[in-house]
Amino acid sequence: MSVEMNENINVAIVGYGYIAKYWEKAILMNGKMNIVGIYDKNISTNITGHSFYKTLSNLIDDDRIKTCIVCTPTDNHYTTSSQILLSGKNIVVEKPSVLNINEYNNLLKSAKVNHALIYNAFHFVYSPEIVWFRKSLKELYKSYGKIGSFCSYFSDPYYIRGELQNKALSLLGSWVDSGSNILSMLYSIFDDISLDSLTFGDSYSGNFSDLFSIASMMFNDSKNGTGFGHTVTNWVSNSSLKYTDFMFPETNVKIRLNHSELKVTLTDDKGTKILFSSSETDRLLAHYTGLVDDVYKSLSAGKGNEDYGKSIYSTMYGIQDLGGGIA
Repeated sequence: MSVEMNENINVAIVGYGYIAKYWEKAILMNGKMNIVGIYDKNISTNITGHSFYKTLSNLIDDDRIKTCIVCTPTDNHYTTSSQILLSGKNIVVEKPSVLNINEYNNLLKSAKVNHALIYNAFHFVYSPEIVWFRKSLKELYKSYGKIGSFCSYFSDPYYIRGELQNKALSLLGSWVDSGSNILSMLYSIFDDISLDSLTFGDSYSGNFSDLFSIASMMFNDSKNGTGFGHTVTNWVSNSSLKYTDFMFPETNVKIRLNHSELKVTLTDDKGTKILFSSSETDRLLAHYTGLVDDVYKSLSAGKGNEDYGKSIYSTMYGIQDLGGGIA
């Protein structure tokens, strides 16, 4: 069901941890969505400015709420989303929504039966340097030719001196966390991505707990053609560093999207120059302001982004169905 673009949308937040605070700030900045209430199983008292539901069922029974934003720990996304969809309410789910493609197909079936929408919340694609790159691609193709290859490197200091840091406890492994970010970015640029290989490094506790991953893949796009790339996700580094390099072989140009600094640089035989630099000072808040704006536009139009999510999760988990895996 769509709503008028000048009509506010009532939402509830399920799970009130670190990321939920960014949703809260971005929704306030957007000004077109109302947080009716919040449910978190670990919070039993109201926080100033918000009403807290005692149970998820109480939240679901509130007819004022049409959409729930799921910010629970990663391994709970599917269970909570399934319960909400059964009520006919729309879901906006933090990435990754699921841990295998069968779970995603189940969500799609439930959404169809219950006439609800699924919006997969890939916040990373709204990072300012990625938005600039997407908008500039037509001119970049004209100036430098087609993209021949790419390399994405994502490191986070989440595993230090043999211990998993508290902020990573709910994220599962490096591929589930950062791989979903990388693929969401690539699918916002290219038509199709196919994974050729996926290798995992050490794990800290079994399934979905890889500390390191290396993936090789091919891309295909109607405007660019075909090419190849590889990605690295790394939790054992002592630094936070994220970038993606796109190579334009016709002109021997490298364009780097520095995701840590929200900046784009170009390197050629003359040196390196800055093409874009964001004035945003809070990297994650910059992601979520763009994300919330798009959530509002999509829900107002009565649309989710189910197909986009299907493409990403089919690629992300598909190689496991062919004999790979994170176990």
